[in-house]
Formats: sequence, structure tokens, C-alpha cells
Amino acid sequence: MNIKINPKSAVPVYEQVKREIKLAILSGNMKEGDKLISIRELAVRLKINPNTIVKVYYQLEVEGFIASRPGTGYFVSAEAGRAQKEKHELFEQVTDDYITSASDLGYSIEDMITELKNKDDSSEKKNNGGSDDKDR
Repeated sequence: MNIKINPKSAVPVYEQVKREIKLAILSGNMKEGDKLISIRELAVRLKINPNTIVKVYYQLEVEGFIASRPGTGYFVSAEAGRAQKEKHELFEQVTDDYITSASDLGYSIEDMITELKNKDDSSEKKNNGGSDDKDR
């Protein structure tokens, strides 16, 4: 699991870590039964206080994403129905962050849509081996 945090972000560090773990679960990169990194190891990797990781793991457990097994650690336990709802909520949060950041830089919604379309077009070209369906 590759968690990235931005210390300059307005989003609290624990929220960033929580979001990254949720994203890993919801995207399928972590599946039900997968073991999470220990609290201490994750805190060392991210260079943050272990209590922050305790808070994240506790919240994820309350939300049903993970379960603790005494003596063995934390494991993924995402419930399918809840996972889809959470996936959409996470998508909304990421979208809100993107719009806020782009707006702060002076870009309009139209600029953002154009950029997203350009990214989508370049992504499709990569997936099609460089050919574009429009050229056929």
C-alpha cells in the first residue's frame, strides 16, 4: 500500500491517510481479508505520530472497512453495499478537492472539463496502443 500525504494540504493528515486506505479498498487494490500495515510501521513510514494511525484505524473499523483481530492486526472487511456508497462519497470528496484547487488557481469549470477530456483522450490512446477510434 502506497500512502501519500501532503503536509501542506488543508485536509488533516489523518483524513488523508484514511482516504488513501479507503481508496485502496474501494479500488480493489486491497481485498477482503488483506492485512493492513501495523500501526507502528505505518507511522514510521509516513513519519507521523502512531496515535494518528490509531485514530484512522479506529474510524475505519467503526465504518466497517477494517476489523481488528487481537494479536494479529487489522484486516480489510469492506461490506459490498456500504463500499459502493463510500466509493461515491470518496469520489465526491476528491472532485470537490480538485474543483477547489483548480478554482483557487483561477481556472473555470469549462477549463477543468476541457482538461479532463484531454486526460481521458490521452488515456484512451494509451489503452488502445496509440490508435484512436475516431481515426477508424
